[in-house]
Amino acid sequence: MIQIDDKIISRDLFEEHFICDLPKCLGACCVYGDSGAPLEKEEKNLIEKHMDKIKPYLTPKGLSVIEQCGVAVTDSDDELVTPLTGDKEECVYSYFTAAGTCLCGIEQAYRNGDIPFNKPVSCHLYPVRIKTFGDITALNYDQWDICDSARHLGNREKMPVFMFLKEPIIRKFGEKFFDALVEVAKQI
Repeated sequence: MIQIDDKIISRDLFEEHFICDLPKCLGACCVYGDSGAPLEKEEKNLIEKHMDKIKPYLTPKGLSVIEQCGVAVTDSDDELVTPLTGDKEECVYSYFTAAGTCLCGIEQAYRNGDIPFNKPVSCHLYPVRIKTFGDITALNYDQWDICDSARHLGNREKMPVFMFLKEPIIRKFGEKFFDALVEVAKQI
């Protein structure tokens, strides 16, 4: 583990390799899992505020669940998360392309300029997961078998996890923190 200010970072972010390989995994991280994606309270508020502009990118099934339970739910760990369309089914904000790839409706609305924010930062940062313990924030690499192709591609291209996640790391923690990660990587 490496500490930068109030953050503890797993060495895996520097030593492991990763490049999301969407053509092979087909967006499986939005489909499988025990719970929805972690949400920050501010993200929940933004989704509620801009739901009318997000709706066109969602499926009828996803919209039905949102109408029933809201834009976010509390999971078994008492954390705010995106709802799922059913028991361990896809995120309500996902949709499928004709080729069967699962994409994020929030991200698509953002890319099309319809809303001023991107998908939840927990999704943007994946495969890194964030946990807060008092004043300390831990960044850990989550190795899930559905991302095997991403690890293979990352290894082939020699792309460290933290470098692949440059944009979301800067989005969440700022450029200064990312620059500190680069300095740590040089020393490892």
